[in-house]
Amino acid sequence: MIIDIDKLRKDMLDNCYALFFSALAETPDIERASDEELIEMAQKQGIDLRKYEI
Repeated sequence: MIIDIDKLRKDMLDNCYALFFSALAETPDIERASDEELIEMAQKQGIDLRKYEI
């Protein structure tokens, strides 16, 4: 599966900002994560990666 990493990263950051204080600690991790790390983080959060398939 090929993932639109930019869209996934943006949506994960948007989600963090929506959760504000509790998620702010994750924001730098999302911004600096490698593609593989970002996908792993998304899977742990239960994000449906099929939405990001290109």
